[in-house]
Amino acid sequence: MTEERIVIDGGGAIEPPPRTLLGGVRVIEVAILAPSALGGYLAELGAEVIKVESGAGDYVRSVMRRPNQDASDMHQLWNRGKKSVVLDLDEQSGKRDFLDLVASADVVIEGRRPGYLDLKGLGYQRLREVNPSIVFVCLSGFGNTGPYRALPSHGPAFDAYAGVNPPGVDDEGRPRIPRPAHVGVGVYTGALHAGIAALAAVLHARETGSGTYLDVAQADTAAYARATTDLAKLRGRALSSEVVAFRDDELSATGAVDDLFGESCLVQYYRTTDGHILFQAMERRLFERFTVAVQRPELIKEFPPDREVDWLYGRDDIRAELSTIFARESSAYWVDLAREHGFPCTPVNDAARLLDDEHFVARARWLPDHHGAPTVPGVPIHSVPGLPLVPPAPYLGEHTEEILNALPARERSR
Repeated sequence: MTEERIVIDGGGAIEPPPRTLLGGVRVIEVAILAPSALGGYLAELGAEVIKVESGAGDYVRSVMRRPNQDASDMHQLWNRGKKSVVLDLDEQSGKRDFLDLVASADVVIEGRRPGYLDLKGLGYQRLREVNPSIVFVCLSGFGNTGPYRALPSHGPAFDAYAGVNPPGVDDEGRPRIPRPAHVGVGVYTGALHAGIAALAAVLHARETGSGTYLDVAQADTAAYARATTDLAKLRGRALSSEVVAFRDDELSATGAVDDLFGESCLVQYYRTTDGHILFQAMERRLFERFTVAVQRPELIKEFPPDREVDWLYGRDDIRAELSTIFARESSAYWVDLAREHGFPCTPVNDAARLLDDEHFVARARWLPDHHGAPTVPGVPIHSVPGLPLVPPAPYLGEHTEEILNALPARERSR
């Protein structure tokens, strides 16, 4: 498949060499649903990812599949660039084929409940017997230890557990999954954390010859994602005044700000003529640039003179002034003005707006499906040389014969 070309600073196109970033890395994946995203990232970066499936296959192919669609968008997103091999891991022949694959691999991904492969007699210790340097990544919902270890779960559970997806309320006052649709923090950050750890472990294995067992829980990564704003409150300690200059009356009884931006004037959403923008001028110099740009220089006097950073908590009078200013123009106007004068003002998009956003259009990488239509985004990584456009997600068992026929010749029991 033809690789992408990338242009730097208006210069000529640079042809990438044939080797990809993870060329020579082989990954064996036993995963369904969202944990398959880990293998998807590695495949798009150039690893050979072999998705080992049962006869029924990963049912993500049918989740939210549209009429006349070969397989769902989720399948195209998470399983792009992989090869599909059907093996029955309950049969001895399937176990032998699996072990032969592992013998030539760098990484094994267990994206099921923890211990799934161990129950098949193919856990980490067994795999080390055929490949002492194997990296085993268990990517699961709640991890391989703790009271929730065996709890069945899906994406919203991890964020509910971590407190990043509180319930909304419907028109009848009943609790509900909130609107607009919540972005799955645990689902997406889990795969990224696992990917970084897996590649670190591969480097370690190639240096030392020793394998690694990695246990990554999507619930853990969702909790980690909120640590920056909640760590002080959870630990019951005040944030250091050397880092952020809170006044005493801005701290809660626990010694931390309950809602860092909720009552702020300078980090806040504001309505425009056609939507919203997010204003973030909490530094004195940035707020001053804004006041000059909108020809309201007197507003800088409201910023405490002894502070480099402030949020102007509770200043409803200033918030009303800013609301009136922003309501006069469109979101695009304010973003353009912010770019011109160097103050932070970000567009607030929904899905439709995001697709048309000029920055998104300039940076998004789209991958083709089996019919050649660009339907799913590639990993948000830009590199020189450019990343290749990986093949579409595989049909169930599409590569079984190709992969098994390439194994060392031996007697097989079928």
